[in-house]
Amino acid sequence: MIRHRGEPRGVGGIFFDDLSELLKAQKQAAWREVARRVAHEIKNPLTPIALSAERIQRHMHKASRGEGTSRAIIESCAATIGSAVETVRRLVDEFSTLARFPHSQLRPSDLNQIVRRAVARFEGRLEGIDLHLQLADDLPSVMADPEAMQRAIANLVDNAAESMEDSVVREIRIGTTLLETRDTVEIEVSDTGTGASAEDKEKLFLPYFSTKARGTGLGLAIVAQILKEHGGTVRVEANHPVGTRMLLELPVAISERTQLETEKREHA
Repeated sequence: MIRHRGEPRGVGGIFFDDLSELLKAQKQAAWREVARRVAHEIKNPLTPIALSAERIQRHMHKASRGEGTSRAIIESCAATIGSAVETVRRLVDEFSTLARFPHSQLRPSDLNQIVRRAVARFEGRLEGIDLHLQLADDLPSVMADPEAMQRAIANLVDNAAESMEDSVVREIRIGTTLLETRDTVEIEVSDTGTGASAEDKEKLFLPYFSTKARGTGLGLAIVAQILKEHGGTVRVEANHPVGTRMLLELPVAISERTQLETEKREHA
């Protein structure tokens, strides 16, 4: 609470105290929900793992006698176990990523290269989706941890792809540009998916909120935390005519910012 010396405690002070308590309660509730969702998501794949392991045990003896049906069942069970384990691995990776902050090592980095490497992770995984890169030429370096920013961009691309599962037009555009202030670079990830309601936009970056039937809702919370750690921002806007635009802003590297400011003065 901000109060001048000698100022009596009044309605304004009570309001700020109440607001602080409300925000604290909301954060506690959010993390309780995260814990509940993580426990739920881990339990889901454990059931098919256990059932598949039991079936494998029952059919091992039959398979040893060369019975083809049992061998096929074992192969199917092994595939199920592999898939379920991968689900758990992704979940644990997401949760541990969120828990490890802050850890980014910022250095002058080529943002266009970061974008290309993030997109490369989806090689062969965006079937039926048109992906367009619109990367600005001569983009100045930004202060970034390349691996962390790749993770943030990949999360947004993954969300965009999922939002278009029922869309007639399925298109993702990723662009970079130097803003007019010349001290900030913007990344845009837009899609033609279902979009987000005004109410959802206020909650998208909370660590428990998700508009998807599956998942923990950690993806965008991770993106927001990465951008915060980079001294940047992330916001969501409507894409026209349909879909969502995610806009990330990162500061230009200090060495290049000085040069850009000099060029700006010379052309003023």
